[in-house]
Order: sequence, then C-alpha cells, then structure tokens
Amino acid sequence: MGPGGAAALLEPIGARFQTVEDGWVWGFFAVDHFNAECVGWHVSKWGTRFAALEPIAMGLTEHFGSSEAGAGAALALRMDHGTEYTSEDFRQQLKAWGIRPSFAYVAEPETNGVAERFIRTLKEQVIYGRIYRNLEELRSAIAEFVERYNSRWLVARLAYRSPRQARHEALALAA
Repeated sequence: MGPGGAAALLEPIGARFQTVEDGWVWGFFAVDHFNAECVGWHVSKWGTRFAALEPIAMGLTEHFGSSEAGAGAALALRMDHGTEYTSEDFRQQLKAWGIRPSFAYVAEPETNGVAERFIRTLKEQVIYGRIYRNLEELRSAIAEFVERYNSRWLVARLAYRSPRQARHEALALAA
C-alpha cells in the first residue's frame, strides 16, 4: 500500500473455483499495485459484495493498523465493473474507509493488470491440475500460496525481488 503509507493503488479481483463437496466457491484478493503484494484475501461459498470487501479490510488492518472509518484515506481502488464492486454497499464502505474508487476501462484487463497477473499466477500454481475436496482445503492452499508469493516469489517488474522485499526496501529508503 505504498511505502511509508504513501498514496497507493489497490487492485481487487475475484475468481470462482470448484471444490468436490462445496461446488463453486469464490476467492477475492486485494493486490497492491506498487509491489504486487497480495495484501488481503478471502475465500467463501458466496461471491457477494461483502465477501469482496474482506481482503480490503484485511489489507487496511495489516498495513494501516485498522479498518475503522477513514483508515484508507491514502488509497485508491482500481476495480473492474463486476456487480460486487459496483454495488451501493461496496461503494458506501469504500467511502467510509476514505478510499477513492477508480474503475478500470471496460474490456481492458490490463488496466488492473497487476491483479490480473496475480490471479493468473495463483491459478497456475494452486488451482489448475488439482482437485480440492472442500472450501477449507482450498483456503489452506491459498493461504500457503499467498505467504509464499509475498515472501519468496520473484517478480520481474520488481527487478526479481519478492513483493515483501520490495516493500521493505522502499520503506527503508523512505525512512
């Protein structure tokens, strides 16, 4: 969320995954445009606007210490036009957090390309070629991947540093 709490751009993204026992489930993720770090994630049976808010709240709590009113005043949220993100409840919660909405261009996924790349990597590394019994098994696999991705995944646009390493180096420079 930007070094030292500087103004930053988050990109939320959602995807559906299939499990044997629970059928289709939803995963929502918030990815920091600055360093490609997944700052929050949530997997649930239903892909609602409330589920889509969970990773943003997780990121606010982790990086700003709170998900109270005004906690995201330095943020903008670059999102697509999915129903979760365009709902009144979702937009009102962003307003309460002080987050400025920024919609991606229609039919141009590169507008939120950092999140799109993250979800592609997640699918390649966690989803494709695997069968998950239920929601809990999938959650566990995603949690493990997000930790590995943030701490050890080398990202080309970050000069082959991990998202977490890029954040720590930027924070050290800002200090």
